[in-house]
Amino acid sequence: MGKLILEDKEIVQQLKGMCDWLHKNPCYDRYLIRLLDLIGATMVGVKPAELLNLPINEGETKNLALEELRVFFLQDENTKLREIKIQNGRIQVLFYHSTSLDKALCNSANLRFLRSLGYPEQYSVETYVDFLISRLYKKDFPHEIGLFLGYPLKDVLGYIGHPSLKLVKINGWKIYGNDKLSNKRYESFLQARTKIRELIYPIAGYH
Repeated sequence: MGKLILEDKEIVQQLKGMCDWLHKNPCYDRYLIRLLDLIGATMVGVKPAELLNLPINEGETKNLALEELRVFFLQDENTKLREIKIQNGRIQVLFYHSTSLDKALCNSANLRFLRSLGYPEQYSVETYVDFLISRLYKKDFPHEIGLFLGYPLKDVLGYIGHPSLKLVKINGWKIYGNDKLSNKRYESFLQARTKIRELIYPIAGYH
């Protein structure tokens, strides 16, 4: 994921689709814009997934932003959301981009690590998302979710305590060992988020 990632034609098309949708949306509000700010990089396929805990209600009314996103995500076979569990008035939602997530998971080192945790030998994006969600219901949080979120394997291994990997910095997430790949990955996420803000904030009348 390099600095030119946002010049990719498919990503540009995704951005255009998001902006067209916002222009036509009669009820976007500040909360929807904030939510797009958080998940936009996933919606355009730069970041493979995002896990959020969202309020079920906004004040006295239902969270219409989530309803709007359900509709938007149905327009594109790559963008998906999975509602996981409700707790204390909030719903846990996994947003993901199928093509981007497939690229993040399906190299041999990542698959070997995930399979060592019990993930199925037969790989598919949806099968692995299903397995991750089953682990999110358990008491111990599945820290391998970092791979789904686009973090390098070394940072996931370092976080769970691999003795040869030392914490070197926090830059979006905890980074262990050589930080070159992690910095590059973080910059691609940041670039996407900045570009999305430049596009959606003027539509919503923000500056």
